[in-house]
Amino acid sequence: MREQIHLSESILTRSKKNKIFKHITTARLLLLSFIILILIGTLLLMLPFSTKSGKSIGFMDALFTATSATCVVGLIVTPTAATFSVFGQIVILLLIQIGGLGFMTITSFFYSMLGRKLTLRRRLSMSEEMPQTSMERLKSIAIKIVLLAIGTELLGVVFLTAGFCISGFSFGKALWYGIFHSISSFCNAGFDIVSLTGVSLIDFNNNYLILMTLALLTSIGGLGFIVLIDISEHKRFSKWSLHTRIVIVMTLILIFGGAFIFWIAERNNPDTIGNMPLLGQWVNCYFHSISCRTAGFASFDMAKMSDLSVSASMILMFIGVAPGSTGGGIKVTTLYILIAHVVATLQQKKEYVVDKKAIGANTLAKAISTLLLAVGVLSISTVIILIAENNRSQTTLTTLIFEQISAYATCGLSMGITPSLSTVSKLVIIVDMYLGRIGAFTFFMSFAKSRKQTSKIKYPEASINV
Repeated sequence: MREQIHLSESILTRSKKNKIFKHITTARLLLLSFIILILIGTLLLMLPFSTKSGKSIGFMDALFTATSATCVVGLIVTPTAATFSVFGQIVILLLIQIGGLGFMTITSFFYSMLGRKLTLRRRLSMSEEMPQTSMERLKSIAIKIVLLAIGTELLGVVFLTAGFCISGFSFGKALWYGIFHSISSFCNAGFDIVSLTGVSLIDFNNNYLILMTLALLTSIGGLGFIVLIDISEHKRFSKWSLHTRIVIVMTLILIFGGAFIFWIAERNNPDTIGNMPLLGQWVNCYFHSISCRTAGFASFDMAKMSDLSVSASMILMFIGVAPGSTGGGIKVTTLYILIAHVVATLQQKKEYVVDKKAIGANTLAKAISTLLLAVGVLSISTVIILIAENNRSQTTLTTLIFEQISAYATCGLSMGITPSLSTVSKLVIIVDMYLGRIGAFTFFMSFAKSRKQTSKIKYPEASINV
């Protein structure tokens, strides 16, 4: 009798667990993993020995910093170097590394190293982080991603350590700076520990070794792991996948196009690059063009840029980098698909064909949805912050929109208003950073009811004037 009762209780408990896990889809598991990581980081950063003063920074500032680090944004409410102890900086660095590579990717790597098989749920969760990847290759790809990241970051440490030694730092401090900024730049986070006032890399805008190393690390991290693996496996451009070729071409256009616009706008501005030699102007413009696309490092004062540079910066931040990378934005592939569809429409074609392949209706629908959701989230967030700030003197519509785009695109560039924002505004930016890292499309889709059954009824096409 007791065995029957025990068996019935076991069956009941198992059925309850099945009902709970039934609602935890792979997309929701991804969302939940980031939330858990943010909360753990928040608790650690609240500890007194996480700060140099020995006093807790409070829940809100710790939550903001943990979210910014996990979502590889770089926006700060308090200077990282002046506020956090070595322990606190290590916590931030771990959050950046895990958040940049992806929680599922890192755990899958350790599963593989321990010789354990990846479950179907774990494979599905990884596929959410790395789209366009076959399920069979996920295990080997997880290993390649982690090894590629570590190798690139170690190479960055060497050059950055040399750069900081040139700037007059001791080897020990230069090495720590090299480690921190190499990981921060490869993961497109934008956190720095060299400025006590939070002005990022302005004091190093004449150290070309540091700027070019950070720019290269940021660019590699922003290409996306699938692109990097494709390039490593196929040396010739013609052998690369269509996705890789689109990402490379769009990235080069945005980087050098942005750098040229910044140089035109700022070359005579003494508050930014006007007093630099021509080489210094180009290096800083090139660095800023790359940094705008989700890195978040600044080599000159953002608040003193011309209106043209501010507008160009916001456009680059909004576009972002490649899918499956350490950065954010609506992604360069989304921009390419939308432009391609506009061209096809102007040419009165029903579909756009590239490399003998047509861009499908589902791909186009996802690109349009990604764009509209991003605009919707930013519009709602801006309205809420405008109400919360109640027209404070230090904030303008331009600076608020700039900060919003920077948060949602996980960029981290700032015009200096984030620390002075109200609690409500900081909460809104926290949500923006989270949605930007996860992707608004993935977030809202995870809560939408799936309708996989296609109706057999065909309705006539509506005639709507556009």
